[in-house]
Amino acid sequence: RRNIIRKAISMFTSLTEDTEKYNTFYSAFSKNLKLGVHEDTANRKKLMELLRFNSSKKSEELTSLQDYVDRMADGQDKIYYLIGETLDSVKSSPFLERLRKKNIEVLLMHDPIDEYV
Repeated sequence: RRNIIRKAISMFTSLTEDTEKYNTFYSAFSKNLKLGVHEDTANRKKLMELLRFNSSKKSEELTSLQDYVDRMADGQDKIYYLIGETLDSVKSSPFLERLRKKNIEVLLMHDPIDEYV
């Protein structure tokens, strides 16, 4: 079982090299990956690398947590995220405006399982 999981995660990771193919895969299986992060403690770190989210700076594109961290402002030591029912409701949140004014990028989470990730 571990070998199958390891092989599957390896295949998913190799898919990330082609953004278009990975986005197609991710749109179909994102909930499963997020559930895996929640339930599979042994592979949590590897699965976290596969997650993608919308962000306040790139709301139409998905971004990885590593890309978000690479873009963090100088002196920023926390990951900011905002959870809502829909992407539009999160984008129009008054909390987001305050962080935008401070030039802080915020991950926009709108999938119900995101609260557990």
